[in-house]
Amino acid sequence: MKIGIMGIAGALILERTYDYLSESKAKAKIVIVGGGAAGITMSAYLSDMLRYDDITIIEPNNTHYYQPGYTLISADVFKPEDVTKKTADLIPKNVKWINDSVIELNPDQNGLITAKNGKISYDYLVLVPGCQMNFNLIEGISRSNLGEGNVHCIYDFKGASICRDAIRNLSGRKEGRLIFTDSYTKIKCGGAPKKVCLITEDYLRIKNKRNNFGITYFENKSELMKPKVYGDRLIEIFKERDIAVNYRHRLISVDTSAKRAVFHRLPEPLSSPDLPDNIGEKLTFDFDFLHFVPPMSVPDFVKNSSVSDQSVQGGWVNVDKGTMVHSIYKNIISLGDVAGLPTSKTGAAIRMQAPIAAANLVSLMEGK
Repeated sequence: MKIGIMGIAGALILERTYDYLSESKAKAKIVIVGGGAAGITMSAYLSDMLRYDDITIIEPNNTHYYQPGYTLISADVFKPEDVTKKTADLIPKNVKWINDSVIELNPDQNGLITAKNGKISYDYLVLVPGCQMNFNLIEGISRSNLGEGNVHCIYDFKGASICRDAIRNLSGRKEGRLIFTDSYTKIKCGGAPKKVCLITEDYLRIKNKRNNFGITYFENKSELMKPKVYGDRLIEIFKERDIAVNYRHRLISVDTSAKRAVFHRLPEPLSSPDLPDNIGEKLTFDFDFLHFVPPMSVPDFVKNSSVSDQSVQGGWVNVDKGTMVHSIYKNIISLGDVAGLPTSKTGAAIRMQAPIAAANLVSLMEGK
């Protein structure tokens, strides 16, 4: 036993020695804006790669929400408490945490401004604050009134639980008209609205109520999903499950009292929030249950800064798609939902982006 323990201890020491010898000796003040999946993952990689780490996370929320779990809350697979943890428990021990919100970026001065702590400077900035959901761009809907009129959105933590209960309550109805929508902007987890639609259909089938309900999916684009290999199969699944799909339809307003949704049917998909009156036509649909996706963009403090790509709808951060280094400010790296990358905005994408982004940041610190 002693020999075995000594062998294990020796292996651990050798592993740690190898890590120590491979650590970068570069020194710099790194500020990470955002303590979500991308921010926490980046802080873990960087604290392990740097011998003299000076890393600060700015994150306003005391609770970390595992957002991919929201869909499973609506499916009654996860409980709300299964997708939450204390933010403090997830931040690496050597990383400082400022419990605050960023309100302004000043990349030309290598600094930013927070709501409570004021000015904060940095040598290198990791910009990962995630998406902003713009509920206000759909008339008649707000984040605070989710559930009213049986109108739902699982992109909200509380909304996911409300939606779960509403799906379960459908089995007590004799019949109903169910509407599910997408959005015209890039969104977090493009598959989520399809998942909720299929989860609801499956639940009604299990309860032997499926034939009593009409289900319609309203898609802003001309296809259900990219790449084509997935989109084609998804179309087959929707046909198999008798889910009607209306393409090039944008949800513009909802009357929660009357349970009516107004869509703009377009000749071709458009990403601008403003639509000319002479394009397409407006159509009204009655519903008994509605699940919608709010338009999304970068947070306002990013959109109003020079790090945002003003030429694209949503204002996504202007980065090189191969390195995640900002196209103008070479001491800024951005990944995750806020970055202007041709990838999905998902935790799965972050898992692949983070180790590359961290390695590139260390290389920049070393003058490479």
